[in-house]
Amino acid sequence: MNRRAFLKKLTGYTLGVTAGGLVLPKEVKSELIKPFAELFSKNCLDDEIRSRIVELKRDNPNLQVGELHCHSYYSDGAYSVKDLMLRSASLGLDFLVITEHLTPRDYKLEHCLDSITAQRNIINRWNHGEMRPPAVYPAFEISTKEGHLIAVFPEDYFKPERLRDIKQYFSRFDYYSIPVELTADLIRKMGAVSIVSHPDIQRSYPFGISSGFVKEHLVGLVDGIEDMSAGHGYQKDYSAETGLATIGSSDDHLNIILGTVVTAFDGAKHDNIIEAIRSSDTRAVRLTNSLDILFTPTRLFFNI
Repeated sequence: MNRRAFLKKLTGYTLGVTAGGLVLPKEVKSELIKPFAELFSKNCLDDEIRSRIVELKRDNPNLQVGELHCHSYYSDGAYSVKDLMLRSASLGLDFLVITEHLTPRDYKLEHCLDSITAQRNIINRWNHGEMRPPAVYPAFEISTKEGHLIAVFPEDYFKPERLRDIKQYFSRFDYYSIPVELTADLIRKMGAVSIVSHPDIQRSYPFGISSGFVKEHLVGLVDGIEDMSAGHGYQKDYSAETGLATIGSSDDHLNIILGTVVTAFDGAKHDNIIEAIRSSDTRAVRLTNSLDILFTPTRLFFNI
């Protein structure tokens, strides 16, 4: 079966599952969609991402590319931390930031810390031949009063004593939302960077901080903003308007769109992604548009 026919057939399957499953619990939906996601990734998507990364690095061997926004089953993702790390490594991503939700009453800090600990343990026990693991960073996506804000911490926070610092200062988010200005200030004081995720995307609850609010209140407080999101299907110039670091990411919950939109930086100029974000010296890059045919049904199915 050629690639076009394969995509057409897979789209039909996905639309059928979507139509029949809109009222099902998210956990059931995830299990239904997994076979289609894995089939699509293995048959065409992964090779395209790998080839595109090789092409980018041919022009700039020091370029570092990676994923800055995705979720595992420690919050509302459908795959394990190990699954995400292995796929990232197989794609050739240089770094991976898993951003479990920290949401009052729904997703607790304990689960974020469990995810971070799992990442550290997987790196320490990595045994996959010549396949190099992606660099990982402690992180989570915080629900503030105005919307979601990603916090990305230096690798030093993988240490148990530093995780205790996170627990001390962020446990309050288990119970109530805090204004985004105070949240961003706390993140900065801890030596981490903050990213406004999916700005202007609306839900019935605080979700995407409005770009107007960012311009008026958050410039100088937050460090980056998502200009490009595969999961939400937009491409904007928020960073040019605010002077913040430009971020590209997937907001992947299914381990399928991971790596389709990435953030890149020059590894000859910055030691890691945190330094690059802090210097507003990043690029948002779309590696493939092959998923456009699947974007609408996937979004309807999972309300990502």
